[in-house]
Amino acid sequence: MVIVRLTGGLGNQMFQYAAGRALADRLGAELLLDTRAFEHALAFHAYTRRGYALAPFKLRARVATPADLRNWPAWVVEIGMRLRLVRPLFRRWHFESAITYDPSIRTLHAPVCLVGYWQSERYFIGIADGIRADFTLREPLADANARLLELARSASSVGLHVRRGDFVNLNAAAQMHGVCSVEYYRRAISIVRSRCPECHFLVFSDDPEWARAELPLESSAVFVAGNGERPEQDLALMRACKHHVMANSSFSWWAGWLGYSPEQIVIAPAPWYASPKLDARDLAVSRWQYLSRV
Repeated sequence: MVIVRLTGGLGNQMFQYAAGRALADRLGAELLLDTRAFEHALAFHAYTRRGYALAPFKLRARVATPADLRNWPAWVVEIGMRLRLVRPLFRRWHFESAITYDPSIRTLHAPVCLVGYWQSERYFIGIADGIRADFTLREPLADANARLLELARSASSVGLHVRRGDFVNLNAAAQMHGVCSVEYYRRAISIVRSRCPECHFLVFSDDPEWARAELPLESSAVFVAGNGERPEQDLALMRACKHHVMANSSFSWWAGWLGYSPEQIVIAPAPWYASPKLDARDLAVSRWQYLSRV
């Protein structure tokens, strides 16, 4: 079996699933999802508390049961995350070595538990169509979202994502991630309009008041609201858009990646992280256009 430890929000969990799915496919193994991090506070690793977010999707995996995890104690992960030098002692656990692509994943054998974020399409590009199918919703969008989906599917739609929230309000997140400036969005909007003059914008944001006040959008722009407790609904709408203006967010990343078409315009921010210590080269997608986010 291949077990993947899930942490973080929806976008992070999607990366973790995708890397685990690709490895399980290569090994011909069952994929299990370890969701224990959402049930208990971690003793040695502070993170923003989240919940398991992948249930709405058509995944080829199942959530691991206590019986499945009986021989995979959570304390190994806690110790391994805190003390890198002890990781070789736990041979069945594979800890991500860095935020750049980890080629040693190609040498793994089952049974194994993946511990990390795995934020690069290089882990799963070989099964890209399968991952896109896995991340379709089990239930179709309904009511207002169904009407928005028709708008998103039109030829000139642009999904624009503004991520602020904890990137502004939490000091640790602000230092690591930071936010995209209003100048970044203005330049991105101008580029998209120059290439798609008839475009119309669907705006997704955790700070819609800021977006309404600062972004140079026409009155016909649609600010999508009402899906705060169902982020997969926003993701499905963003994915359906023909073009994308992204924030430095894994949620944005997945909208652009899942929504691929040969005609797609994707504007993405650079550098991805505010911290100069973090190397996002393997998170980048070569077909996207990158603009300075400051």
